[in-house]
Amino acid sequence: MTFRCLFVFLLLTSSVAAAEIPMVPLPTKMKIQQGAKLDFPQILTAETPDDPTWATHLAIFGERLKWMTRGEHQLQFADGEHALLTFTHSAELRPEAYSIAVTSNQIQVAASTVKGLAHATATLLQLIGSDNSKSIPQLQIEDSPQLTYRNLMIDMGRNPHSIELLKETIDLLWFYKVDSVQLHLTDDQRIAFPSTAFPKLWDGVISVAEFKDLERYAVERGVTIIPELEVPGHSELLRRVYPEVFGKTATDLTQSETALKGIKTLLDEMMAVFPSSPYVHIGGDEAFGVPENLQRDLINKLQAYLKSKGTETLVWEGPRAGTGDNRVHPEVIHLNWRTINYPADEMVQNGHRVVNAAWDPLYLVDHYPRTNFTMTSPQHIYETLSLTRFKHVNPEIRTYANPIEVEPTDKLIGFCMPWWEGREENFSSQAFPRLIPFAEVAWNPNVERNYDDFKSRSSLAEKARSAAFYPVSIDATNLIVPADGVFEHSTLVTLKMAEIAGRSSSSFEIRYTTDGSEPSLESTRYESPFELTRSATVRATAFSAKQAIGHGSRCNLVKVNGQPNLALHKPVTSSATSGPPFSVQRITDGGTDNLGFYLGYPADPEPIHLTIDLGSVQSVKQINVFAYSIAGSFEKYRVETSTNGVDFEGVTARMEKPADPTVPAEHHFSPREVRYVRLLSHGNKGYVFNSFSKIIEVQVF
Repeated sequence: MTFRCLFVFLLLTSSVAAAEIPMVPLPTKMKIQQGAKLDFPQILTAETPDDPTWATHLAIFGERLKWMTRGEHQLQFADGEHALLTFTHSAELRPEAYSIAVTSNQIQVAASTVKGLAHATATLLQLIGSDNSKSIPQLQIEDSPQLTYRNLMIDMGRNPHSIELLKETIDLLWFYKVDSVQLHLTDDQRIAFPSTAFPKLWDGVISVAEFKDLERYAVERGVTIIPELEVPGHSELLRRVYPEVFGKTATDLTQSETALKGIKTLLDEMMAVFPSSPYVHIGGDEAFGVPENLQRDLINKLQAYLKSKGTETLVWEGPRAGTGDNRVHPEVIHLNWRTINYPADEMVQNGHRVVNAAWDPLYLVDHYPRTNFTMTSPQHIYETLSLTRFKHVNPEIRTYANPIEVEPTDKLIGFCMPWWEGREENFSSQAFPRLIPFAEVAWNPNVERNYDDFKSRSSLAEKARSAAFYPVSIDATNLIVPADGVFEHSTLVTLKMAEIAGRSSSSFEIRYTTDGSEPSLESTRYESPFELTRSATVRATAFSAKQAIGHGSRCNLVKVNGQPNLALHKPVTSSATSGPPFSVQRITDGGTDNLGFYLGYPADPEPIHLTIDLGSVQSVKQINVFAYSIAGSFEKYRVETSTNGVDFEGVTARMEKPADPTVPAEHHFSPREVRYVRLLSHGNKGYVFNSFSKIIEVQVF
């Protein structure tokens, strides 16, 4: 089996019966008209905009259009009202609103800002590229987001993320109409912001010039970068490096005028680098040991300062509301993430605007620095994300069993999906598949949820996005769990450059690496397919005239050596959804590495049913269960068997933590006739959150 690696989680699950006009997110209002379709000529003439910022964005759109259509359709500016594409500045439209009218001979676009224009061009890329269309029907789209705050957060304070990955992410957000990206720039482990006032803080990865270039890159694509400086909690590095400024303790930091001046200096530097953001995030959470009255005083002082600069203040759910002069100012916007110490309904009652950043289903955590993960599946995100519901993933927290439901109100302004503690090598494979369903629901929480329809639309949209932004495709053979990039023994990797009309293939070259590093002109030049016999992260970039073209492609490939047994490579079903790179088929893929687990949620209060079909009735006398284990954690489960898939009988269990845990847990019993093996998993107990099942492998003998 040959398999294309880039963002395949959706391509695998697309159905033949895709929507007539597949787009993600669905427009809030669209009407298909009767009449002849609009056929695309090779040159798509576009009326030259008066606004140079619009012209810049449309030039970027034209470049992506050319790559997406392999050069068959190219944008060219032209004067006159007879251009194929016309662009109108309509001041009456809201900042993110746009309209598109397609007639038999013209596409008319209207917006009031570059953001609205960017949403329109993202829609055009999907309309033109989702099905390699040579034409589109006449239609009318009037579209705008129902929520103004739709944000992805990237934690750069635990692990570095390269400028290239950030640009790749901005293009993803543009394509799926996500408004902003929040950069968590400071934490106890590292500080990613290159302060000139406090140079010893910087981690040395991204310079001021590069961040300014990133800001330009984002603005041109209609995406806002929101900077975050975390105080008074998560400020250990600030205080360790500059104790004379920020104090020795977090409490010192809240009380010192010198520290306050230092914080304001850092905020000034951030606002100078990211001037387009209407917000600055100042942290405000997990300030353990700092009296809450001091936390609130600091938040209010910083809010007043930022307001004087024309900027609004964001904080994480932190100290409780307070009273009188010590109450958090009602203009402070709160990101409610666990709804415990300051529940979301109380925030609303106290007049705060609230962003829903609830653990279930929004948190994506690649736990630092450990080999553990917490995140729900793309399907769970799509089906359960609700603006008014605030739920945790930890059964030990009351909002797990009893989520807080807030009455609909305009105080609920949107969502934030946080990527916490993560490593860059995991970001695209884990965050990208989950960002896409988030984008659709965040655009319009009232959208009718049909996951099969969403998969069909998003698979076609992903084909268009891959063609527009990734000139090189990565294909791998012999994948036994394609969505997770799992192969057995060896795989043959083929890199292919898109053929561009009018450009000779000899004018491009592909450079690649297999160690996860970014390809350069010094990296191995691709000449022919190559074999891998070990796990690897393949990255490939196209170069022309020594310049990188588009984004580099990447693919995580995982080698397994399966021990022969009756369950090896047999199909598995689950009562709970999962998603790459933790798909349910991992439990019979042959891999027994501690990281190759299925990640199922929720396994509490009812267990997850995992059913393996052996294909025929066979004699079974032993079942081995490999489960994720770290720091003494253990999987709690029962094992049942059946001959018909209906009537199951229990054969063994591990419901208590073993005194001497072994990997695997070997379960022996008298021989019996079996076709179906079912595990009832109650979750991985004793480490982080007990509601996730983490089965690595099941062997049947």
